[in-house]
Amino acid sequence: MSSSSVKAAFFGAELIGPEKGVPLLLLNGLFAARQSWDGALGYLGQTRVIRYDARGQGETPAAEGVYRLEQQVADALAVLDGLDIQRCHLAGISNGARVALALAAKHPERVVAIAAAHAFANPTLVQRAVLQSWLEAHRAGGGTCRFDVAAPWIWSETAMGDLPDLIASYRERADDRDHAAVESLILGALDGSIDLSAVKAPTLLLSGAHDLLTPPHAMQAMADALPDARLTVVAGAHAALLERPALFAETIAPFFAGLQGGNAHVV
Repeated sequence: MSSSSVKAAFFGAELIGPEKGVPLLLLNGLFAARQSWDGALGYLGQTRVIRYDARGQGETPAAEGVYRLEQQVADALAVLDGLDIQRCHLAGISNGARVALALAAKHPERVVAIAAAHAFANPTLVQRAVLQSWLEAHRAGGGTCRFDVAAPWIWSETAMGDLPDLIASYRERADDRDHAAVESLILGALDGSIDLSAVKAPTLLLSGAHDLLTPPHAMQAMADALPDARLTVVAGAHAALLERPALFAETIAPFFAGLQGGNAHVV
């Protein structure tokens, strides 16, 4: 894929791939940066991909205050507007999937279809308790402590056994993050609500078979609440994009390709 940077430096935005077909906007997980999609890009064929760092992620400076859901949606729209893209597909992970669903609910005219992996719309009591535990761990012991508390909710047993170097690399960088930004991200994940009945775009939901944070039964309930959605369960836990990037891409690409106007395909 060829790559060109976009004059949206605040968001570190990149446009990758051919100038044809329906673009695919990638929305990162809560503490991830746009590079978290690196392993999947090669399996998306000739898809025109947009990726960026949301506020508090990667190259985007940490802004003050809680990163509220409506602000994260506005940021995503700013990236699209900066690229003069009127309609696109969305693919999001965890909190990025939440932003995708919120964007589609509020601005249906901008969205063709959605792949929402490990998604939550309106956090359950369990999800709120988990996110609050991450916040308290971060406040008490910094990024490494927060990572250790979060790890069992994110990584599968298989990944912990087979991918120790990958997990260790994320743990080593956990303290590099701006501490205020981490708090803002977590509090933002607890903010707002989404009217799932307003999401009209065809939606593919993905859950990891061993995902404890957004388990298959919870995501099936979400699929039932969406007007046009189906659930696919894949191997792994809450970090399937990182654990099995090829499987992840090979699951979402045919979904987009099967839609009128879609051009994604598996290579």
